[in-house]
Amino acid sequence: MPKSKYQEIIEEWCQTKTVTIPTGFYRHTAGHLAIIKPTDSGLQLVATTWTVKADVINYLLNYGSNAHMILDFKVRKELDWKGGKTLSVKGSF
Repeated sequence: MPKSKYQEIIEEWCQTKTVTIPTGFYRHTAGHLAIIKPTDSGLQLVATTWTVKADVINYLLNYGSNAHMILDFKVRKELDWKGGKTLSVKGSF
């Protein structure tokens, strides 16, 4: 299966930033919203990506912590989550 637009964009960004890409990332079409989390071996992309901010918030409510980066590859913005029901723009990347 050919890579989707956001798979290519996210993969390229991860390679330039030395962020590990899990194999599960390639199982589905990538959305423009992604989470980068710290691990013992460095930064890692969360395998699931999203197209809806509410789904990102749901993931964070269930599995997240404050130690993460939320990136919107459609508008090239880093987003911030303070534990509520909204994401705010933190800056550009």
